[in-house]
Amino acid sequence: MLTLVLTVVISFVLVILLLSGNAWYQAMKLPDNTPSKYLRQQTHNKDHKRIVVLLGDSITHGRIGVNYVNMVEEELEGEQFEIINAGINSELAWNNLQRVDEVIQCDPDIVVVLIGSNDANATLSTDTMKSYVKRMKLPREPDSGWYRESLHSLVTKLKTETTAQIALLSIPTIGEDSNNPEFIRSSEYSRIVQEIAEDTNVTYLPLHEKMVEFLRDAPGSASYPYEKSYIGIFKSIMNRYLLRRSWDNIAKNSGFVLHVDYLHLNTAGARMIADLVSKFIQSVLTQT
Repeated sequence: MLTLVLTVVISFVLVILLLSGNAWYQAMKLPDNTPSKYLRQQTHNKDHKRIVVLLGDSITHGRIGVNYVNMVEEELEGEQFEIINAGINSELAWNNLQRVDEVIQCDPDIVVVLIGSNDANATLSTDTMKSYVKRMKLPREPDSGWYRESLHSLVTKLKTETTAQIALLSIPTIGEDSNNPEFIRSSEYSRIVQEIAEDTNVTYLPLHEKMVEFLRDAPGSASYPYEKSYIGIFKSIMNRYLLRRSWDNIAKNSGFVLHVDYLHLNTAGARMIADLVSKFIQSVLTQT
């Protein structure tokens, strides 16, 4: 009898581990339209489409939270664009800079950059910083100065080595309470983005400001504190890929109105990005 019970328990645990592993795989899975996949096509851009690269972190990657890249593709349906998703989970501006050559090889007409949430998030606690340094193989501890330097270098390299029209998005709010340190930090990093856009003479897209304005009138009330945000991210991944709940359902149950957790966005938040990006792309069309 004891042997049977142990067998059942072990089998149950193994099933849970397998299901959890699959959920995590789904969250980390690369998009179908990455730069490397585009470059591997022997006849890429045979239809002479305009190449649009969206560069960034998990928010662009689109596997944790609602995928704004898909929204952009839907909004531009019928237009002659090839949308390339160059977002990778957890990346900082320095990580984007290390792989920007692949973006340049795509010979883009338009590049939109949304990076900095992880740079800001990494500075909010010593443990979080150490985790980023280890996981993302960073050569140093992140701070605002390094973020500014990395993002400026990224934009300069894109301007120097491509003919693309470039836009920078300010970063999303971290959480939805404007009085909390994480929210304030995201505002500080968004100001850096704006300063770099002005300094390098590229287009600035005020995502952060639009989110702040929206939350001023309709703030969320998170069901857990920022200090448990990593647990919240893990739970949201399990809820989405294991229990098949929608990102918006996860957001609602966690008390957010624009996010699904403190960093990633629901449909309303993703729509804000998609609208800004689509309007920028369409404005480039009218200029050429």
